[in-house]
Amino acid sequence: MIFFLSGNLLAENELKPFEMIRSSIDSMTLGLGDDDNRKRLDSEREELYLIIDKTLSPYFQKRYAGRLVLNQHWKSASANQRERFTEGLYQSLVRSYALTLLNFDVSQIRVLNNVIITPETKKLTVKSEVMYQGELIPMNFSFGKFKEGWRFYDVKIEGVSYIKNYRNQFNAEINANGLDAVIQRLEIL
Repeated sequence: MIFFLSGNLLAENELKPFEMIRSSIDSMTLGLGDDDNRKRLDSEREELYLIIDKTLSPYFQKRYAGRLVLNQHWKSASANQRERFTEGLYQSLVRSYALTLLNFDVSQIRVLNNVIITPETKKLTVKSEVMYQGELIPMNFSFGKFKEGWRFYDVKIEGVSYIKNYRNQFNAEINANGLDAVIQRLEIL
């Protein structure tokens, strides 16, 4: 595991991308607790979503993720539609991610911090893996360098990108029903 840091790429107090993932995992492990608490959280979904939101939101770039999902629809969307869609998408991601995390021991996620960062680095992937039902599952986080620092915008589990999955789903729905209908559905969930 290698991590190189060149020049003043990161401010002294800024977490490195792999540290952000490790910090989130540690917070989720505490929040999700033991098997009994997980069972309780499975029926107390709002509390579960709050735990996941608190651990992800400091490191997640909502706007960029929303733009990637909307793809060609981003340009024609109003500022209000973009904001509402982005927040609805984020809440949908939190719910989906939360339910996924209930199915395995988050503390067993191993972060592989073999990331080389140079001053020119604008995007990178933090690789991790988790043992689930006897199988090693890759879980990778896509990061970008934004004005507020490094933030992740996509999670790929077993090679399946949440962003690409949502883009395909929402593109068809937007084409059939319009962006406002998709936003309203996201806001209701």
